[in-house]
Amino acid sequence: MSRERITISIHQDLLKQIDRIIDGTKIRNRSHAIESLASEALGLDQIKDAIIMAGGQDATKNIVAIKDALLRLKKIGLKEVIIAVGYLADKIKKELKDGQEYGLKIDYLEKGEGTGGALLALKKAFKKTFIVVNIDKKMDLDYRMLTDFHKSNSKTATVATDDIKKFNGIYILEPEIFNYIPKGFLMLEEDVFPELHKDNALAIFPVI
Repeated sequence: MSRERITISIHQDLLKQIDRIIDGTKIRNRSHAIESLASEALGLDQIKDAIIMAGGQDATKNIVAIKDALLRLKKIGLKEVIIAVGYLADKIKKELKDGQEYGLKIDYLEKGEGTGGALLALKKAFKKTFIVVNIDKKMDLDYRMLTDFHKSNSKTATVATDDIKKFNGIYILEPEIFNYIPKGFLMLEEDVFPELHKDNALAIFPVI
């Protein structure tokens, strides 16, 4: 992102408040603090894209978890959510419909092999940071806290999970993830995340 140096005047009391959010890690300095606050106020740092993976054989058993995820995505400002469905597509669509009940617009994705293949189908659509929800049960997690954690680590992927052996959970991903996803059947959890870990491009957010 290109930057332009500017000179501004700020009331001393306001500047003191700004300085208080500088921690040297998440907010590096005063300029970063002002930029971060401005982006947040204008909604420029808000994640706008999300996909819920619901294509597994147990998908209809997880309707409660999917509904919970929809409400949490709505809470952080999303307006549209894609749900990837498999052979149980008709049952899931009948249950969730168009998303109006949740204050969202739901689109359904019915292509792609595995979680990686489903995601690859959205390569042209997902150009900025996005969320992937791939859970087999309801997970009590503050999505805003997760996105803040992701930003502070500057990794290609952040995985929030209560089982690091399976990697199922909530993922915050950067578009660079598509460099790790070739065509064909592919699972994020088994094929992609281990490669990211090798490249030191994966962060883990443990859910207790």
